[in-house]
Amino acid sequence: MIFASGNLPYYCPCCGIRIQNFVESVDYLGMPDFYDVSLFKNTDQDVQCPGCASLPRHRIIASWCESHKEVLNGKRILYFAPERGMVTWFKTNKIRFTTADLFAWDVDLNLDIQDTGLSDESYDVVICNHVLEHVDDYMTALKEVRRILSPEGILLCSFPVNTKVDMVIEDPDVTSPEERLREYGQSDHVRLFGNGADHLIADAGFNVSIINGDDFPNIIRPVTGPCQYDVNRIFRCEKRI
Repeated sequence: MIFASGNLPYYCPCCGIRIQNFVESVDYLGMPDFYDVSLFKNTDQDVQCPGCASLPRHRIIASWCESHKEVLNGKRILYFAPERGMVTWFKTNKIRFTTADLFAWDVDLNLDIQDTGLSDESYDVVICNHVLEHVDDYMTALKEVRRILSPEGILLCSFPVNTKVDMVIEDPDVTSPEERLREYGQSDHVRLFGNGADHLIADAGFNVSIINGDDFPNIIRPVTGPCQYDVNRIFRCEKRI
């Protein structure tokens, strides 16, 4: 068996299982029209939980949430583009939350993160993983999130990071899937964030701290992967008044 409840070396905090190994999630190397496959070579591909399909970034945020439930309990939580592993964690811990996505049918609200139509200060926590690299204007999205957050609200977010880039690379003239694949590493990305992207979030009106995957125990394997851009860095962003 791949997973069981015994004394196995790895653990998924999203679904709570012990496993012998994480597994390969997608054949990224076999999809050169969608991914820049060079970014996946020489990077660990066995990073997905076989139980709930969580990736390293999900296990990191679940581990952080496990230790900071006071941030979540009894709060109004809005989760954009919710991932299966994190949905499992929230339901297991009986923490209420609202899901949102622009296109998905299986969410509570169909919203554009750049213009939600929600009331000011209507949520205490917003979670948004790997969304800001897809939207037309990430600063508009960040300011909209700030608007709907309560005065002491927080945003938890992540996105692919190229540590060789300073802040962000984006070009409105790069529009075709082929150009985006070449410039940003994935055909549906419209920008590439860099090592100092926390300063960009701060410019939208947040105090930003970084939750680093390397600070968590190896039992959840907070590795960089499956892509070189997946450095598994979560941004905790407190609304600045």
